Amino acid sequence: MSELKVRIPNNIKSQLESTAIDCFGKKNNALDIAVSKAIEEWLAKVHKVFISQKPPEDPVQAIWGMLSHVDKSGVELQHEAKTIRLNKALRYRNVSD
Repeated sequence: MSELKVRIPNNIKSQLESTAIDCFGKKNNALDIAVSKAIEEWLAKVHKVFISQKPPEDPVQAIWGMLSHVDKSGVELQHEAKTIRLNKALRYRNVSD
């Protein structure tokens, strides 16, 4: 078993100590058990997120064909996006045309 030194806020430390004693009794290693279990659960949750959010091998292939239903060209879409961004900026600044 290895040792890890971490810094946590005092209120979390006191809550952790009291909860560990409530759950595991007044053992010498109650805090060790509680922290180990918390880290295991956190790692499991984060691991699931990373696996589900794994980026595609080829990003171009991943989005290929997503806009095939759009009847505009890429240049027309760029011009439309420019107009939309301009209108949003003007609305944000409360500037009228």
